[in-house]
Parts: sequence; structure tokens; C-alpha cells
Amino acid sequence: MNAVIGSREVHYELAGRAGAPVVTFIHGLAASLEVWAGQAERLGERFRVLRYDLRSHGSSAATTQPCDRHDLARDVVSLLDHLEVSRAALVGHSAGGAIAQQTAVDFPDRVSALGLIGTASECNDKTASWYSRCIELAVTEGGSAVMKAMGMKSERGPVPDGPGMAAVIEAMRTLNTDPLTSALRNVRVPTLIIVGEKDFLGVGGSVILSRSLAGAELEIVPGRGHGIYLEDPDWFAQRLGRFLLQHLDTA
Repeated sequence: MNAVIGSREVHYELAGRAGAPVVTFIHGLAASLEVWAGQAERLGERFRVLRYDLRSHGSSAATTQPCDRHDLARDVVSLLDHLEVSRAALVGHSAGGAIAQQTAVDFPDRVSALGLIGTASECNDKTASWYSRCIELAVTEGGSAVMKAMGMKSERGPVPDGPGMAAVIEAMRTLNTDPLTSALRNVRVPTLIIVGEKDFLGVGGSVILSRSLAGAELEIVPGRGHGIYLEDPDWFAQRLGRFLLQHLDTA
């Protein structure tokens, strides 16, 4: 399914139990909504599951228009508006988690809960430099080169548009000079933070998140890495499902 947001076409999938609370899954850089297929299948009996492709990713329209984190948050809310959804739980992985955070900061009335997976509210100089290298790769060699640099196989999903993805990566790089950490202290929604013990980004960002978001639950999972929802989809769906059932009105 496609929605026109502004002048751009956004690809999305909406499925699951009609009338149930909406849970929106937001993928990370160089991925697509397909990475959440297993969770949509497992959670669809209890929730209305929304997945979408970030701009210039998957089957969403490619655009080289510059964007910042606020624009990416507006994309989420504009899609909810298109679907006439007043509030939704946001579950974001990696860069998708940063977008979920920004949406909760910018549009607090639209977010019912947060699931933040292998993500962070800020990045250090080393990570910012890595983002810079990925931007250069995206522009000069294309999306497949960035997927390779991120350890992702191209058969895992559609190859993102290189120049378009560069704009999204640039938005993530601003977490170095403009972190979300302080702003998150004003966010008041139930939050579950999950990170794999062996996540190549480390667990420190998740610990900082847990200290910034009042009442957040932090789960550091032994033996798991950055893509925990793919590594152990059954465990992940059960853990996330329990959290959502506890905090969302599913009557």
C-alpha cells in the first residue's frame, strides 16, 4: 500500500486485528519494512500492526531533499494522519529508534508507548565519523555499498537509494551535536528498551536512555546482537507483546 505524504509516496503495510491498538514498527538504516515481517505475523492477532519504509528506503519514493530528525518524525505522524490513527505505540530499531524518540518529543500526544531496540539518544565523535563515511559511500557507490559496510546482505531486502539515504544518515549524525537525551526527560509514556549484550554499538546508549526516560524498562539480553528481533523473533515478540498488553488498552 502507498500513501502520498506531501509530494512523496510512502510505502506501508497495515494488518492485524481490526480495532486493536496500533503498533508502528520503524526500521533502521539500509533496511525496509520487511525486517519486521516476523513480528507482524506474531503480534497481529493482538494488535493492529503498521510497518512502513523510510524515505528513500524499500519501496518508498527516493528523494535527495535534505531532511532532519524533525522531518522524519513528521513522516510518522503524517502517515498516522493518513490512516486516521490518533495515537500509536512506536517500536524502532537503531535509527528507527531515534526517529521514534524524536516523534515522542515533537508529538507527545500521538505516542502511546515506546519500544526502543538497539538504539541511542546521542552519538559520540567516533560514531559520527562512521556516519560520515556511510554518507560518502551512499553518494559515491550507492545503497548496496552502505548495506555491505553495515554488514547487511542485499538479499535481505530492497537496496535503498544511495543519495536519498545519505540525507537520512545525515539526520542521524546530528545526534552528535544535537542529542535527544535531555529532551527525553520530558517524555512521559511507557517505554521498553531492549539491547543485545553483544550489540556492536554497545549497551551504553540503552543505559543512558533508561536513565533519561522516567520509568523505562531496560532489558539487556545475554548472547544477542544488534538485530535481536531477527535473531530470536519468538522471544522478542513475547517480551514486546507482554509490555504492550500491560500498557495499551486492548479490550
